[in-house]
Amino acid sequence: MDTFIAVVFDNDEAAFKGADALRDLYQDGDIVVYSAAVIGKDADGNVSIKKAADEGPIGTAFGLLVGAMVGVLAGPAAVAGGAVAAGTAAASGIAATGMAVGGLTGGTFGMFRDLYEAGIDADTLEAVSIELLPGKSAVVAAIDEAWTTPLDVKMKDVGGMVFRKARIEVIDEQIERDIAASKAEMQALKEEWNESNEAMREAIKSKVDAAKEKLSDASERALQRLEKLDAEFEARQKALDEQISNAVGDAKAKFEKRKGEVQQEYKERSAKLKQASKLAGEALT
Repeated sequence: MDTFIAVVFDNDEAAFKGADALRDLYQDGDIVVYSAAVIGKDADGNVSIKKAADEGPIGTAFGLLVGAMVGVLAGPAAVAGGAVAAGTAAASGIAATGMAVGGLTGGTFGMFRDLYEAGIDADTLEAVSIELLPGKSAVVAAIDEAWTTPLDVKMKDVGGMVFRKARIEVIDEQIERDIAASKAEMQALKEEWNESNEAMREAIKSKVDAAKEKLSDASERALQRLEKLDAEFEARQKALDEQISNAVGDAKAKFEKRKGEVQQEYKERSAKLKQASKLAGEALT
């Protein structure tokens, strides 16, 4: 299961133990870690990145999403002051000002959008933000887990409170629905055009133009989504190949099995997005 996690601890020392526990789970073959960082909130409410895990071959496909998670948890003032860099760059002196929508800067809104597109909702981030009180620290990470129990047990043993959000393809599904709806609208307008007189066709034409614009936008979003999907797939394959080459026994078998599942997931999602884009193109012509 492709998941974002945030594990909140009482202090830095406990959070570093949590990061070690995450590494142990990785080495045992229980999870795949794509990107991770340890963050802390000081007595004044300032959030900073204490430690960024070595991303190895993962690159920015997942590192940027972890960076967006950290940026949103740090609050709008962090983005306005330029203190949070994308990915796992260090940040300091970040004022945490909560996540009320009315207070969002353009940068924070962009981070919310990136996380939403990755399947991470504001409710999950809000819950983490409330628990991450001054003096506390957290491990945030993009991971893949076959089951949740190993991580829950490990983090409980070192005093962590786990928040997780399984990534879901809400954007993929929304694009498909938008294209299907616009295509149906185009067909209805075509029938209306054929049955209307000349006086009515001018009004219908403006509706057709608007429907075409919506279809074109949806088609472009599908293509952009495909590009992101390709980048994430490549990053996952590299991460899994690295773990497979280093693992032995049951751990190796787990990673090989997960690699096959990731390939199948990619094939299915890619096919749906390509089909949606194709349908949009057919409707536009």
